[in-house]
Amino acid sequence: MKYNIKQLSVFLENKAGELCEFTRILSKNGISIKSILLADSTDFGLVRTIVDNPEKAKTILEDEGFSVRFTDVFGVKIEDVVGSFDKVVSTLSEAKINILYTYSFYEANTGIFIFSVPKERFDDAIEALKANNIEIVHAKHFYM
Repeated sequence: MKYNIKQLSVFLENKAGELCEFTRILSKNGISIKSILLADSTDFGLVRTIVDNPEKAKTILEDEGFSVRFTDVFGVKIEDVVGSFDKVVSTLSEAKINILYTYSFYEANTGIFIFSVPKERFDDAIEALKANNIEIVHAKHFYM
């Protein structure tokens, strides 16, 4: 479980100011956003975010009327070298593990890519990556 990062998935109305309301609530409650991805459709937006205190954030957001759920994801450190991302994706492909989605951010000149895979294959993904000497980020890296 040390690699299971609790990602918050939050549905927002697709209108001006919704993201601001979301970030303002987190900010005023002392919660730091470590990574965020906003995807949209015609009617709603989906925020996927990693914060420093996911349990507190979930409670606060639900109290404010947001629809929130946790998804376990994992992070992989990737060097800024051609082929580094391909090595991760190829490793998961060779292990027959479907990547549901991925997003990235940079921290101290290192790329950290967040991956979501089917829940029943989470541990298999971790083992495949470790077997190929791919550095996985501990969940505690993100938390207070």
